[in-house]
Amino acid sequence: MSKALVMTGGPGVGKTTIVKGILRILAAKGVRLLLCAPTGRAAKRMTEATGFEARTIHRLLEVDPKGGGFKRGEDNPLDCDLLVVDEASMVDVVLMQSLIKAVPDRSALLIVGDIDQLPSVGPGQVLADVISSGAVPVVRLTEVFRQAAQSRIIISAHRINQGAIPDLSPPGTDSDFYFVQAGDPETAVQRIIELVKTRIPNRFGLDPIRDIQVLCPMNRAASVRAR
Repeated sequence: MSKALVMTGGPGVGKTTIVKGILRILAAKGVRLLLCAPTGRAAKRMTEATGFEARTIHRLLEVDPKGGGFKRGEDNPLDCDLLVVDEASMVDVVLMQSLIKAVPDRSALLIVGDIDQLPSVGPGQVLADVISSGAVPVVRLTEVFRQAAQSRIIISAHRINQGAIPDLSPPGTDSDFYFVQAGDPETAVQRIIELVKTRIPNRFGLDPIRDIQVLCPMNRAASVRAR
């Protein structure tokens, strides 16, 4: 019987809710739990969502500032019965190897993540490879629940992952997803400027400097300058 399990699925399918339920049940039974995530922000979000303290993987493994590497490993394993790793798509192969080495033989491992989320900066696609290997049981969550289904961002993300075009029709006043069409780069720049300077601040009360971020898929500074 495998002591490792992968739970995967897109946004809004209940990964965090299920993890929270598992943790509460096991904590009540006295099971020793450890939670970790690859970044400080992800660890903080995991702590807030589950009510259990989560740490970054580096902090959990206790970085050795003098010798490099980690203090935790095969000779000094983690003290837990269950280790939960969240946002596993962002963990590269080197860090995951160090983490796995630190898991005691008696302990169970729950890996949680979405292969369509941010990939690791370092080498490897650990979560995708573990899932495709067939070596570890995988639970795939696919149903978007009612609260998440109210978000057009989440619905659009799932449609794109399924190879379908998202709903680009004009939304209602309370929508969180808007599609603004532009026929050429210069028109796109002008509309972005208008959105950032006027429409978004007026509609949502956001500060254009502190609260709004513009993302683009590539940098073509020669043809369209940032303004």
